[in-house]
Amino acid sequence: SAGECVTPLGQPTRLNDGRCDRTGKRFVCGGFYGDVKGNTMKVFQCECNGTTKQLSHWELDSVEMPDLEVTNSTCFSPDGQIMYFTNSPKQVIYSYRYDPANGKCCEKKEVWKACVGVPDGSCVDAGGFIWNAVWRDGYGPGMVNRIDPRNGEVVYTVHMPDGTSQVSCCCFGGRDLDILFISTASVGRDGEKEPNAGGVYAVKLPFVGLPESRFIA
Repeated sequence: SAGECVTPLGQPTRLNDGRCDRTGKRFVCGGFYGDVKGNTMKVFQCECNGTTKQLSHWELDSVEMPDLEVTNSTCFSPDGQIMYFTNSPKQVIYSYRYDPANGKCCEKKEVWKACVGVPDGSCVDAGGFIWNAVWRDGYGPGMVNRIDPRNGEVVYTVHMPDGTSQVSCCCFGGRDLDILFISTASVGRDGEKEPNAGGVYAVKLPFVGLPESRFIA
């Protein structure tokens, strides 16, 4: 940033979720509407010119979400040819055919609809399954679901201890990429009911993740 105003309308909006595609050439990101009714967000791609080192960005309007309020679950299949994405309040994770060569996406399809809570951040494991953090905002403990993108079936669930309800995202780490790190929030939470809200949890799993792509600048 060169110090430019990132909220020109003076709204309490902000960047909420984003991820590099598998090539590392593009960063796909979107925002949070600031709890202002009628506010809608856009999805952008950022790319760095390898010769001039200048950063450029443009709207990724092919996500086809004119009512987008809260960007989440941005992640990519192991081969980088499918992008996953959600508008959290709508409770649905979608898939798109993604072209790593030019960053364009198409063929929007519903993958999974949450029955409890809303889908927050996600990642993808080596088997191509989606790991989605479920934000419950005080309505019971949150969780992380392992979802089969082929049929939307939840095949494994990590239930959060300590009553922690605001589960925000997850990623794989550790020497063998078999530890799932889970971030949480503590917005408006009762510290006696959710004593570790806002903390980061870690759980060793019988599954293996993928290294995250770094932005190529």
